[in-house]
Amino acid sequence: MAQSNDFSWSDEALIVVKRVDAIAVYKNPQGDIVVRQESRAGDEDNIVIVPAQYAYTLVESMQRLLKGQLFSLPVDPR
Repeated sequence: MAQSNDFSWSDEALIVVKRVDAIAVYKNPQGDIVVRQESRAGDEDNIVIVPAQYAYTLVESMQRLLKGQLFSLPVDPR
């Protein structure tokens, strides 16, 4: 384990949760689901608009992807 005086934010091996730009989810006036990610660089935010009738399809697809990742992780034999 690294001593506190040896710590560096640039050491990728120590970073367990990387910085993520803020993400907001809301409905627009048309009732669509908006997923918006803040841009720290001063550029325009990234925006995805999902028609409400496809929102559950999107969520289910994301859940399938996550389940696939969780169950494909190597098991610690300890």
